[in-house]
Amino acid sequence: QAPHCEHAFCNACITQWFSQQQTCPVDRSVVTVAHLRPVPRIMRNMLSKLQITCDNAVFGCTAVVRLDNLMSHLNDCEHNPKRPVTCEQGCGLEMPKDELPNHNCIKHLRSVVQQQQTRIAELEKTSAEHKHQLAEQ
Repeated sequence: QAPHCEHAFCNACITQWFSQQQTCPVDRSVVTVAHLRPVPRIMRNMLSKLQITCDNAVFGCTAVVRLDNLMSHLNDCEHNPKRPVTCEQGCGLEMPKDELPNHNCIKHLRSVVQQQQTRIAELEKTSAEHKHQLAEQ
């Protein structure tokens, strides 16, 4: 909220506006980010009750939720392209839903095997060093 004219704005919108000019978008009075203050609690309470569509509507979600419940819904929304899903083709890798179509279980499992082989080689080397140290003692 601007301190003198008391016009209120969405944080994302006013930030974008300030990237172009340092004025109130409504009355053009001089305002900077440093001048802004949070809106009164009564306004936050009123805004939290607004019914809005899910951010994932473009991906097929038809949910309409209260603004204060949006974040919770987004975390569980089945249409969220970044929602973690588990590969059911055999490897069990958890990945963002939008990466699943390009996922290749064989490549993933090869990577896992390679990492394990590297770790085994490191452990065998450490074990050999410990055996040598023990023999010396």
